[in-house]
Amino acid sequence: MIFILSSAIVYNILEHQQVESELESLQERGNSHRDVLSTNFDKQTVEHVVLMEEKAMTDVIILDKNNQVVDSSNDAEQFLNLDWIQKKDGIVEGNWREGKFLVTVSNIEDGGQIIMLEPTKYIQHLMGELKQQVVFSIFLLVLFLLVSVYFLSYIIIKPLLSMKEATVKLSKGEVLKIREAERSDEVGDLARAITKLSVDLRHIQNTRKQFLTSITHELRTPITYIKGYAGLLKKDESRFGDIIYEESERLQELIEDLFELARLEEPHFQIDPQITEMNDFLKQISERIIVKFEEKQVKLILQINNTPIYKEIDQARFDQVLLNLLDNALKYTHANKRVFLKLDENFIEVTDEGGGVDEQSLPYLFDRFYRVDSSRNRETGGTGLGLAITKEIVEAHKGTIVAINVENGLKVVIDLRGIPG
Repeated sequence: MIFILSSAIVYNILEHQQVESELESLQERGNSHRDVLSTNFDKQTVEHVVLMEEKAMTDVIILDKNNQVVDSSNDAEQFLNLDWIQKKDGIVEGNWREGKFLVTVSNIEDGGQIIMLEPTKYIQHLMGELKQQVVFSIFLLVLFLLVSVYFLSYIIIKPLLSMKEATVKLSKGEVLKIREAERSDEVGDLARAITKLSVDLRHIQNTRKQFLTSITHELRTPITYIKGYAGLLKKDESRFGDIIYEESERLQELIEDLFELARLEEPHFQIDPQITEMNDFLKQISERIIVKFEEKQVKLILQINNTPIYKEIDQARFDQVLLNLLDNALKYTHANKRVFLKLDENFIEVTDEGGGVDEQSLPYLFDRFYRVDSSRNRETGGTGLGLAITKEIVEAHKGTIVAINVENGLKVVIDLRGIPG
């Protein structure tokens, strides 16, 4: 745009200069003839002046002191305009776009005039060629810019976009192999740094998984003993036995969730999908959990589709997902409120009327051990792993899960579009 604007300005300047140059040249030519005729205004001199102009691109009209045409080159007197005669020395016609001629007048001292004419078609042709050159220059610049942008995209932008896509995979814990790592420039340095980061991240994740698996296996046996002996104390009506038993149950729940999460993250973990009619599947789940809702006086509203919807899901795992979401919604919904379980062709939605969560908490809702209720009270308390397990199971099915605040509460949406039907 800058070059086009500059070209337009330059073209206007050159155009103005060219026209001014032509008019000055025409005026000087007329003044030269005037000087000759001022000295010798005879027939022979007049014919000589006319003969000179007949061979040129310009024409001359010579008038005597009575404003009568003495002679003209190429019958130019037929174009004589009476208004020109009334003018003083100088430019009479300078509009080369609309007029047929550029016209100047040179007055002879003893009377008479030299009127010079230059057809505007010559200057129009010249301006046309100049315009073509400017347009051609703009075309060459645009071509150069397109080629430059292509090479810049290929050399710099495309590799950066490739690495941007790689960082998305990096967030999922994949080890990256970036082609640009073989380059010897700064882009190559960046690619190698990202590749090393992916290797280090995978190592950390593997170490964490190994630790998680080991610690859960090691804890399961002692907690079983603790719970068993606490049960014996409970029979003796010891309040300490009740406390130990209750806390051991919570600890066992945490260990089981950790064990479940460790299993989900193992490389050989696989789901067992089978074709399932989703309307019936959700109906069965709602019938199983409706008693818990009635005990708390919360209404569970099932909204299913009249058209059968089939998806390939692991029924046991998806059952775990929906029961977890419904149980979570029930915990945060007060009596005489509602929870909605809705199904359409592409989504399953669980919406409660529990008031929602802080917007700052939404991005971390499915993180491990993250709790919106930081007080961890026993009414709404849990291990903080339920939603993390839910997310792992949904993603194992090639689906996605998100949580959003709605007017009266929280909506959790499972996207089924990635799950085969």
